[in-house]
Amino acid sequence: MGRSFTEDRHQAEILSWLRQWGATAEPLHLGDDLIDVARVSLDHDLFVLKSRSDLAMSVAADLHGAGARLLNPYPVSALLRDRVVTFRVLRAAGVPVPETFAASHVSQLLPALDRGPLIIKPYRRYKKHGTEVVTNAAELAALGSIEPVFAQRYHPPDGPDRTVYSIGSELFGVLHAGPDASFALSPELVDIARRCGTALGIDLFGVNVVMSGGRAYVVDMSSFPGFRGVPEAARRVAKYVHAAAERAVCGEPVVPAELQRTAGRAATHRALKGSSLQLVLGALSGTEATPQELAQIESVVDDIRLRSTAATSPPRVRPGRPRRDSRPTQPPAPPRVAMYSQGMVGFGHIRRNASIAHALRGSALQPAIMMIAEAWQAGALLLPEGVDCVTLPALRREADGAYNPRFLLDVSDQDLIALRTRVVRSAIEVFDPDVLVVDYLPLGVAGELATTLERLRARGTTRCVLGLREVLYDTETVRRTWADRANMDAIRDFYDAVWIYGDPAVFDPVREYGLGDDVAAKARYTGYLDQRPRLDLAAAHADPLVTSLPPGEIALCLVGGGHDGEALAEAFLQTELPRDMTGVLVTGPLMPWEQRQRVRDGAQQRPRFRVLDFVAEPIKLIERADRVIAMGGYNTCCEILSFDKHALIVPRVAPEPEQWIRAQRLRDLGLVDVLHPDELDARALTEWLARDPGPPPAVRDRIDLGGLSRIPTLLTELLGAAARPVSLAV
Repeated sequence: MGRSFTEDRHQAEILSWLRQWGATAEPLHLGDDLIDVARVSLDHDLFVLKSRSDLAMSVAADLHGAGARLLNPYPVSALLRDRVVTFRVLRAAGVPVPETFAASHVSQLLPALDRGPLIIKPYRRYKKHGTEVVTNAAELAALGSIEPVFAQRYHPPDGPDRTVYSIGSELFGVLHAGPDASFALSPELVDIARRCGTALGIDLFGVNVVMSGGRAYVVDMSSFPGFRGVPEAARRVAKYVHAAAERAVCGEPVVPAELQRTAGRAATHRALKGSSLQLVLGALSGTEATPQELAQIESVVDDIRLRSTAATSPPRVRPGRPRRDSRPTQPPAPPRVAMYSQGMVGFGHIRRNASIAHALRGSALQPAIMMIAEAWQAGALLLPEGVDCVTLPALRREADGAYNPRFLLDVSDQDLIALRTRVVRSAIEVFDPDVLVVDYLPLGVAGELATTLERLRARGTTRCVLGLREVLYDTETVRRTWADRANMDAIRDFYDAVWIYGDPAVFDPVREYGLGDDVAAKARYTGYLDQRPRLDLAAAHADPLVTSLPPGEIALCLVGGGHDGEALAEAFLQTELPRDMTGVLVTGPLMPWEQRQRVRDGAQQRPRFRVLDFVAEPIKLIERADRVIAMGGYNTCCEILSFDKHALIVPRVAPEPEQWIRAQRLRDLGLVDVLHPDELDARALTEWLARDPGPPPAVRDRIDLGGLSRIPTLLTELLGAAARPVSLAV
C-alpha cells in the first residue's frame, strides 16, 4: 500500500495493523537503503511521508511531481519545513502565535530584543543547531554566525510543554513532563488546533503549545509527529492511513473531502504542481531567485492564500517601486491618501470616508485621494475634485454573518473575495499612498486587506490608520467578535494610529470596551464630523429638490439605508401633521421594492407627504427641516447634530444595539429625544410633532464636533512622522 519514510516510533506496530487489515505495507528507510532514483515507481496507492530530511523531501518531491499520492500532501509538508512561512500561515488563520522575526544576521534582532527576551530557532526545521533563549545583546552575539535567523518573542511557560495531536477528527492533549500524561483540552485549545489544521488543509498533525500568563501560544506545528503519549497511537494512526489509502484507491483526495472543501485545498494542490512548485520550493530553500521567478512564486503563493477560506501564506514581497521624488526646481508632489470602506450593508462607511475626503481636499494639504469601495455605493455619492474611486464587486452580509455576492450570484463567495483582494492589492501597489485609512475592519472583509497590510509594513513607506465610529456594538459582542486576537494583532502590527470619530465624553470605546494598551496608545479622538462644510458640494444636487418643497415647516423622516426601515416609514406616513407642516420621507436605497411600493401607495392617500427614494446628500434637506425623525446611524446623528435640529431618534435595537447605545447617550446630554422601536406607532410620532420643541439644542456647548477640522492636522502629523523600522512580523 505504501512506503513509510518514518522513524522507528510505532513503525512496526503500524505496519502490523495495516497488514492485518489486508494492506501491503512496505517500509523504506532512507539512509539505510540504496535508492535508484531513476527506478522509483508509482506502484503503491499511497506513500506515507514521515521523515523531513533533505533526502526524504527530495524523494517525496520526485514522487509528487510524478503524480503519486502522499500523506500528508507534499506541498503542505514542504511548507511546514519553513518556519517563516508556517507562522505567517497560522497567524493569518487567527492562530495565536508569538511575535515572530526573520533576519539575515543576529545583530538585526537587537531592536526586537530591546522589547524583551527572544527564542532563536532554526530557520528550517531539522537543522542541527537547537533553540536558544537570549535576554541581552551579549547572549545574542554569542550565537555567532547563523544565517538566516528565525526568532520569536519568548513567553516563559506556566508549566510543562504541551502538544495537541490531531488524528482525523480526534484531538489529544499530552503534557511532556517526565512521563507523558494526557490532559483535557479546553475549548480554546480545541479551537486553536482546528484552526491550525484548517489553515493547512490537513487533519493529521501535531501542534506544540506554550501557556504563558494564562494565554496560549502555538510555537510549532508538524504534519506527521511521533504522537508521544497518545493512547493506542499506532492503531489510531494505522486506521487513519488505511482510510487515506482507501480514498486514494477510489480517486478521492487523500485528505478527507470535507476538510478539502473547508480550506479550499484542492485548488491549492493543483496550483502547486509542475514548474511553479519547483519555484516555490526553490524560494523556500533559500536559493537565489530571478525577478521573473519571484513573480511566479508570488502568483502561486497568492493562490494558496486567496482561494482558502482559512487564510494561508502571504506572498513574498518584491521591492516596492522608488518613491516619488520631487526635483529641486519643482514644488513637492501632494501626498497621496487611499481610503478603504468594505461596503456590504448600507452607506455609512463610505459616506464617512467621503466626508473625510472632502475635508482633506479643502485643507492646505490637498492630497490626491483614492477611495476603495463597492461599485454600487461609490457611484451613488458625490465626490469632490481630486478624489476618485477604485470599485470592488459587491458582497452582502447575511443574518448569520456569512458573506455572499450581492449581484454576481453565479460566483462563489471565495472567488469574489479573492477578486476583491487582488483589486485592493493592485490598486494600493500602483497608487503607492503615503497614508492608507481603513474604516472599521482592521483586516477588511474576510481578511481581504491582510496581504496588502503586510506588504505596506514590510516596505515601510505608507502610514496606516484605522478609522472607527465611536460605538461599535455592545460591550460583550465587541469583546467576543470585533476585538478578537486577529484584529488586535493587526492593530498592533500594521497600524500607526486609530482615529475615533467621536467625543469620549459621549462614548469612550477604548475604556468601555477594554480594547487594551495597544489601541489606547494609538487612539486619537477626532470629535464628531460636522457636516456643514459639505453644503457647497451638495448644493448643485439638492437645491432643486429643496426649492421644490412647499413653504412652511418640514418634518423629515430618515430610515437610513432602508433595509429595516419599513415600520418607521409606515408609522410616519400615518402621523397627523401639525397645521402648515409637510412630511418628507426618504426611504433609502436598500428598502426592498415591495416595501417601497407599499410606502408609495400609502403616501398617495396623504397629500401633505412626499416620498423620496434616495438622496445622495441629505444635508440640504436636514438644513431645511424643522423637525427630524430618524433612525440612529452614526452619519445621520452627525448630520442632525451639525444643524442643531430638534430630533426624535427611533434606533435599531437588534441584532446590533449600536444605534440604541448612541441614542441613549445623546439623549442623556439633552441633544435628542429617543423612542424605543417597541413603542413606535403613529400616535407617538403625532404627539412628538405636536409638542413645543423649545429652543434648539446647544450641541456645540456639550460635545465636540471638530472632527473634520482636526483630521487634516492628524494627517499632517502622520506624514511628518519618521517611518517605523521594518521587521518581518509574521
